[in-house]
Amino acid sequence: MVNGMGPRLYSVDLHACATLAALGAEEVAARFVAAMERAGASIVQVASHVFPGTGLTCVLILRESHAVLHTWPETGTVNIDIFSCSPRLRSREAIEELSRSFGAEQVSLQEIARADGRAAAPTEQR
Repeated sequence: MVNGMGPRLYSVDLHACATLAALGAEEVAARFVAAMERAGASIVQVASHVFPGTGLTCVLILRESHAVLHTWPETGTVNIDIFSCSPRLRSREAIEELSRSFGAEQVSLQEIARADGRAAAPTEQR
């Protein structure tokens, strides 16, 4: 852990993405990969699935953890989840780049600090 930042989950909804409907699945995936790499991600593997007539799911396995993108071109919506165990990954930069790249008119972002596995004692959950 550097600078006191532990594992983080970013869950993002990009709404009214003006350019999404005009992009092919390969271009969307390429933009996702490029934005994550520029943000410091070390990509281990990429897997994508196109849903004919609807959208795309693209999963990046990262050395830092993982990132997932889902698209709904018919509504201009993109959902992105980025989980990172490393403060080196600049997730917010990737989110900002993708928001611009897809022409999002509205961005909803949740940042959730996650346990880093070094917690004192596990608590009981019911």
